[in-house]
Amino acid sequence: MQIVAVKATDYKKWIGGLIMLSFSLIGFLRWQASGELFFLLLFFRDFIAAVFLIRREAAIKTGNKTMASVAYISSALPLIYFSAPYGLETNSIKLVADLFAIAGFLIVTWATIDLGTKLGVSPAKRGTRCTDGIYKFINHPMYVGYGVAQIAMIFINKWNIIIYSLSIILMIIRAKKEAKLINE
Repeated sequence: MQIVAVKATDYKKWIGGLIMLSFSLIGFLRWQASGELFFLLLFFRDFIAAVFLIRREAAIKTGNKTMASVAYISSALPLIYFSAPYGLETNSIKLVADLFAIAGFLIVTWATIDLGTKLGVSPAKRGTRCTDGIYKFINHPMYVGYGVAQIAMIFINKWNIIIYSLSIILMIIRAKKEAKLINE
């Protein structure tokens, strides 16, 4: 009699992929309604994240459900930024905001490509620590990129500083938890 090991399906990656796909759709709808480049780039980021999540490696060690909730809330926060008040947005402010969004999302895209199948929304250990590409220079480039991109929305509407501050706090919590999991 031969014993065959059966590998369990990782349903969390499918659920995470669907959540990020829904965030992508919301980002697209926000872009259509506001015309803000930030939301178009957010649409692409969430779509790419959904694809990478569905293809990701299984986690060796994961965080708890509270950290998973923090991670998904942190990922959803950019979707609720306020658009510019009608008639108050100048071309120069829009240009500065767009440049921050582009720079930030370029960093995020580079980090996503470097992580490849190790990408996850919730902190987890998926193999060895990534030290390739942008990870040679920055420990948490994805969070740095998100922080830079989200500065754009402060230029668009001053009230976005509240959402930005909460987003940065959640990213710091995520980065600390990730570092702890990876180094265990």
